[in-house]
Amino acid sequence: MEINHLLAIAAVIVFIALLLYSNNPKRFFILYVLYLLPIMDLAITTVEWGRLRVFDFVSYIFFIALFNDYVKIRKVFSFYTVLFCLFILVLLMGSLSSPYIKNSVISISAVFPVFIFAKALLTECFADREFQKKVLDTLKMVALFSVVFLAAQMIVGLKFTFYPVLNRNTSDEAGVLRYPSFFHDPQMYAQYLVMTSFLFFVNYKKTTTQVNIDKPGEKLSGTFGNVEPGGYPEMKNYLLFLIIIVALLQTGGRSALVAIFAGMLFLFFVFGPRYKIIIGSLAVIGAGVFLFFSSSIMILNRAGHIDEDYAFREALWNEARGIYLKHPLLGIGTGNFKPYNATYSNNYTIDEDNEVLFFGYGQPESGYWMILTETGALGFIITFLFILRPVYTGIKSYMNGHTSIIVFILTAGLISWLITFFAAYSLFDKRVLLTLVTFICILILESNNKLTYEAEIQ
Repeated sequence: MEINHLLAIAAVIVFIALLLYSNNPKRFFILYVLYLLPIMDLAITTVEWGRLRVFDFVSYIFFIALFNDYVKIRKVFSFYTVLFCLFILVLLMGSLSSPYIKNSVISISAVFPVFIFAKALLTECFADREFQKKVLDTLKMVALFSVVFLAAQMIVGLKFTFYPVLNRNTSDEAGVLRYPSFFHDPQMYAQYLVMTSFLFFVNYKKTTTQVNIDKPGEKLSGTFGNVEPGGYPEMKNYLLFLIIIVALLQTGGRSALVAIFAGMLFLFFVFGPRYKIIIGSLAVIGAGVFLFFSSSIMILNRAGHIDEDYAFREALWNEARGIYLKHPLLGIGTGNFKPYNATYSNNYTIDEDNEVLFFGYGQPESGYWMILTETGALGFIITFLFILRPVYTGIKSYMNGHTSIIVFILTAGLISWLITFFAAYSLFDKRVLLTLVTFICILILESNNKLTYEAEIQ
């Protein structure tokens, strides 16, 4: 048995054993998933059975163990509950009208664990505000571990991985290596880094919050001590951020490099003078590196292939556009792009063994086209409502003085990820998906800070 299968099975068995003895199953589930994020995407079932991952199994086990907890819905999360129900309805309708009904219905089974995790994270952080710090600290720790894994990979070689075979884009025609760390694909690792890099700008400090609640004939007030992510970055934050940038360069992800600069530019209008000076200095250094050392930096070296890479992607995007126009409302069904592509695609080649190789087999090299083709316009709108509404409500809450600058830091990470999403669909990788969901959940919590304080005092 290969090491990836052993790790996957062992992770599920250990989870079951520890869950039985946990005093706080909800918190244990959240931290177990986040601490073991590197192996959460390892597959347990075959493609025919939905290719369920470690994360899917531990989520369903947790759901069964705490089933009664999931029938209780907090009022502040009711909008997202309705959105979730609409999303599942759209996916089911798309599956039942698709050419591959069984495959699509089975694929929906991988959707529920995401919401199981999100519900647990929201309710636990809502009950204990300081748990949010633990969650973000864990994400940062795992991101740094990925850099350590990357360093070992650069020393030992790409055989330092728990995957039997890595994605073929880890090496180009010139033999230049792109490092994926504990991921299967360097593009997925790059998308993960563009989000987690901004977490290192989060600074926590001890604060007190004055709460005033007016009721008919009654006035209550109280002061609460909290650990708030309200501080601006310090020098250590910039150093850790720079470490992540260096790791990002090793992935060869050009869209990720553009994306992280976009996130940095967004924060340029939010942070103070120190940030502007440091980022300005980095921009000057980056320009110097580009002018004098571009030939020795792999990510800059790949810039020479932009035209042919764009032509390749354009062919896939045009094909995806054709699929979407044939199924505009509900799409071809979630999980169906791969079999549909294999049946109808004209973008393929024949290898030396006379086997057919489809370009973009599995995805159209764009997350946006992937969602449009599989779930249609309805699924696309709902998916991005999950992302964009928390950003809007979080920033609005900050403007009203109810939350901290963390909403801008998380938004910078989401902006960066949304840019990289143009180049590759990454939501099938649980590690990217879980990081994204955690960002969204924290934004939802931050936009409801005032309600949290009210709950504490009542």
